[in-house]
Amino acid sequence: MSTYNRFGIPRAYIDLISSNLATGWSDLSDILFKKISDNSDIVPESGSKSNMFDMKPSTFTKISNTDTGFYIQYNTGFSTDSLAESNFIAILNHNFADANAIVKVQIDDDVNMSSPTTITTTLSHDKIINAEFNDTAGEIDPNNNGWTLITWSTKTTDNQYVRIIIEDDGGSGQAFSEDVVIGGILYGEYIDFPHTPELDLKTSIEYGGTNLQQSIGGNTYATTTHFGQPVWSHVTPWSLTTGNTSNYAFTERAGRINHSLKFNYLDDTDIFAPNTSSSTTSQWYDSDSLHSSFYNKILGQHLPFLFSIDKDSTSTGDYGLFRLANNGFSVSQVANRVYNLNLNLTETW
Repeated sequence: MSTYNRFGIPRAYIDLISSNLATGWSDLSDILFKKISDNSDIVPESGSKSNMFDMKPSTFTKISNTDTGFYIQYNTGFSTDSLAESNFIAILNHNFADANAIVKVQIDDDVNMSSPTTITTTLSHDKIINAEFNDTAGEIDPNNNGWTLITWSTKTTDNQYVRIIIEDDGGSGQAFSEDVVIGGILYGEYIDFPHTPELDLKTSIEYGGTNLQQSIGGNTYATTTHFGQPVWSHVTPWSLTTGNTSNYAFTERAGRINHSLKFNYLDDTDIFAPNTSSSTTSQWYDSDSLHSSFYNKILGQHLPFLFSIDKDSTSTGDYGLFRLANNGFSVSQVANRVYNLNLNLTETW
């Protein structure tokens, strides 16, 4: 269902894992990829563990259906609760409907998850995509292949480790209906912009990658390197279906979306952290400011982020992976402690 590009209050979902990998705080050894049955390492049918964390959902990991249940566990490395806060998880390019897979998300300070908070038994259904509850046990049971987004009230304590459990709907001892595919996992905190953008926002779709040449006779020929995003394993990007419709190229949106947004009359407290060199987390790292929670954690243009034009939207057409179009952070002061911000975003894959 389309919302006709109707902006509400935008939301950016910032991935903690890719941010920590990029800065060197974490490496792939901090991510476990294990069978539930005997806790041995998963050896993928194709792809690798890293494909699930490269922020490129079209490059996926395939797990054999005979591996039955498995889990992916990330150690944030943060023993300070405020550093490891989270309120969302997104799983991109999956085939959980056809594989008959269900999902459970657990967070705990104990590596063995001795008494975890199981997010999926307590979360609200507001602002989620393809994440229906299982009727019997509270797990998430996606009705479609494609992608899933789950949000919850910010987990502010007992949160060093997150475990994502994926098993067949019949239980961890049952084989999946087909090999399981996962193209991307994002986990972290979202940030809502202070208010809706100004009315003079601009959205464009760039049909790049095409080179036109004219023959001696004046005929025009086009060569194109791409028409848009690479297809996902079972679906065209960002869609939700059952079965394998990845070859339905006629249904895919071509081009690259760009948004140019303006936010006027923002308080300085919305923009800046209290002290950018403070070792006190509330003064800098855990500040709610746009500079700290958004620009700094995506490292400028370095990292993509999941973006929605409306924080309350449950429409898949309002979401996508974006980067900053300008490699910098700049605001203009228009009154005492009041600033205007221009935000230019470009779709990425």
